[in-house]
Amino acid sequence: MLDKLLGDNPAVRNLQSSAARSLSRIGLSANAATALGAIAGICAGVAFAKEEAGWGILLLAASAALDAVDGTLARERGQPTFLGGLADLVSDRVVESIAIIGIAWPHPSLYLPALMLVASWYVNITVFLAVGAALERRGPKLIEYPPGILERTEAIIFFVVLGAIESIGFARTIGPLLCYAMTALEIATGAQRFLFGWRMLKDSAE
Repeated sequence: MLDKLLGDNPAVRNLQSSAARSLSRIGLSANAATALGAIAGICAGVAFAKEEAGWGILLLAASAALDAVDGTLARERGQPTFLGGLADLVSDRVVESIAIIGIAWPHPSLYLPALMLVASWYVNITVFLAVGAALERRGPKLIEYPPGILERTEAIIFFVVLGAIESIGFARTIGPLLCYAMTALEIATGAQRFLFGWRMLKDSAE
């Protein structure tokens, strides 16, 4: 809601254009702005985890500012691409994930609420992607994606194994390790599919 309100505000658009032109004059590309925004967001998460909220807020603000102008910068330079859109979308999700992990890390009382919040994001982004895919549907499947390390079957097996482990008192210490291992594989799968999309979009742009 706020994105639309701010995006429709002429003063905000003028500010974005001015900032984009300034960044363009110093040679910063839209993809570089996206990357810097992601780095700032990741550093914000680290700061929150170290309970340095002031730095976390400043770095998160810097990340948001760069995210607000990278698309405008691409348009100002006449370089908007699907590749840039892909990088922007993924970097936004990375920043959000690292930020909530960093904020919750030193506060066990936030673990369950943060988990519920991340679960809601998971559902929301699925709806977002599914609706977008349906509007552009060309193939027999709603969303076409390449095979990855982890798919639906692996997720079900993981839940079964984790549920069984957590039901056995002496084995519960394995649960967190299993979750961390699954997280690493999820990251690897996401990177695998991101690189696939990057190559496909890069080839189509050439």
